[in-house]
Amino acid sequence: MRPDPKTPPTHLSRRSMLRATLAGTAALTVGACSSESTGASAQTRSWGAYIPSVVPAPSQESPISRLATLAETQPNYIHRYAFIDEPAPTTDFDIIAATGATPLLTLEPGVADGGPNQPQYSLQRLTNGAFDDTLQRWAFELTSWSKPLLVRFAPKMNTPWYPWSIGVNGNNPELYRAAWSRMRALFDMAGTATIKFVWAPYALTDQAGSFVEAYPDPAEVDYLGLDGYNWGDVTGHRWTLPSDLFDRSLEILTSLDGNHPILLTEVACAAAWPGRKATWIRDLRTVVAQQPRVEGLLWYQAEDRDRDWRFNTTDDSIRAFRSMLAQLISRT
Repeated sequence: MRPDPKTPPTHLSRRSMLRATLAGTAALTVGACSSESTGASAQTRSWGAYIPSVVPAPSQESPISRLATLAETQPNYIHRYAFIDEPAPTTDFDIIAATGATPLLTLEPGVADGGPNQPQYSLQRLTNGAFDDTLQRWAFELTSWSKPLLVRFAPKMNTPWYPWSIGVNGNNPELYRAAWSRMRALFDMAGTATIKFVWAPYALTDQAGSFVEAYPDPAEVDYLGLDGYNWGDVTGHRWTLPSDLFDRSLEILTSLDGNHPILLTEVACAAAWPGRKATWIRDLRTVVAQQPRVEGLLWYQAEDRDRDWRFNTTDDSIRAFRSMLAQLISRT
């Protein structure tokens, strides 16, 4: 999150058909999902989180163990971030893998704290091969690690927040798809038997537009991802229920691709008066339970300068989170 911070003709045809369908289709209601949600409560899923560090401090419980204790469930995924000019965080990966979890890496084509106005990282330059050497290095380092890994490249492209965002630095959906394809080709040359690729837009909001046109060739994607945050009642935002945040976007994702599993790759709720965050988490459980395609969720377990996103903000929110995992997550 960092809150401070060539497509086959059949694919294009399917996307055009989808636009026409979505234009005339209302968002699904809970009732419309009832036939699918009947068996959802018995479905087992996975969970994970972003935490600021995975490296244990001297004589202290490891951050991943602390997370598992708070949640009363061992995480299946731990989320890390890296900019493409940085080295691969394989030390973090080793720590994560030692706990039995799988790293999910968000790989960002930009520089830290540079904001969206970084034309040197435009999609046109990515597509033209300006970063081929860098991406080949990443492909070599990640494939050499040789353990299961999820890679999420240039996410939230439907927001205005990043150098690769559509509408920023001359970027458009066609260039995004081309940049993704180039990235995948470079990784495939290195061999990607242990890597799964996650394509992840941001949930539709006032600040995040359509992501349909940015969807790459399905053969270049392994997971569909979706990010969404309840920022609370602050300037430029409003308190947003999980159903309002995710339902429409999940409907579009499942229509866009009928095969790939879905992960909520970033999800969190800002703190509020006691009880409200716990209610939001319980409502999130309901949303996930009604979506059989959703394989798992990753919570953003951190604070920033203005908000506490952690699920353990209050005793009530901890209990709600533990209850959600107990009902949704496989413990086998």
